[in-house]
Amino acid sequence: MKHLILLLTLLPFFTFCGQQKDEKKEETGDSQKTETANEAPARNQKATYYLLRHAEKVRTDPKDQDPALNIDGLLRAKRWATYFEPIKIDAIYVTKYIRTKQTVSLIAQQKQVSPTRYDPKTVYSEEFLNQTNNKTVLIAGHSNTIPQLVNQLIGEEKFKDMDDDDNSTLFKVTINGNDKKVEAITVE
Repeated sequence: MKHLILLLTLLPFFTFCGQQKDEKKEETGDSQKTETANEAPARNQKATYYLLRHAEKVRTDPKDQDPALNIDGLLRAKRWATYFEPIKIDAIYVTKYIRTKQTVSLIAQQKQVSPTRYDPKTVYSEEFLNQTNNKTVLIAGHSNTIPQLVNQLIGEEKFKDMDDDDNSTLFKVTINGNDKKVEAITVE
């Protein structure tokens, strides 16, 4: 119970770390060029990507476009941190929404990695592939964006949108040159 209280106390602090930097970037209109999997040039890419949907969110106000995690989501965020404890993470990517930031905040603290904000519509690019080459990357997103990014990384349309109640699926994409593997793992 002490850990839960500590988690609930510190989570807002980690949720908003780095947000000012992201807002300044938005004001200047910085954006990345979008490329499809077929447009990205062949390369000697080597990376491991862990992609997950945010944890359970508050659903009491259907008009709220940016709800925080509910108690089940906070507990799941703690379980994600336990899962990733033995895994080296070099970079963490989150969307602009509070729920993705909260989902990985304990992992970011544990790994001492500041999350980078990304736009799901433009993240897959030459720049992204260069930035993540030879790294292990954690990406938090949404039910309709994570499968799309997995498909872009593996270069085929294999996965459809996730069910709205699926907060436990983790995709692991391993790329070693032209060898691309993906596995879907359930982490309860």
